[in-house]
Amino acid sequence: MKKILAALIGATMVMGAGMAAAAEVKGVIKNMNLETRMVTVDGTPVTVVNFPQAVSLAGYIVGTNVIITYATAGTANTASAIAKVAK
Repeated sequence: MKKILAALIGATMVMGAGMAAAAEVKGVIKNMNLETRMVTVDGTPVTVVNFPQAVSLAGYIVGTNVIITYATAGTANTASAIAKVAK
């Protein structure tokens, strides 16, 4: 029984180590470059890597108030959503 419990705890720790931390950044888009996938929101650079095709950046311009939801894995941020918000 102890061996099974130890194995389950070990597997849980290994799985948890690979999981990404979710975060949000809110603010006004100050700068965006669609080629490099760099979006700066209120002075906070958020590099979007592997931005899903299902999440479009169409209609977002400098000056738009947004919330960007992304996950961080290592040093890479991968966006999962972007939404306009009222001022």
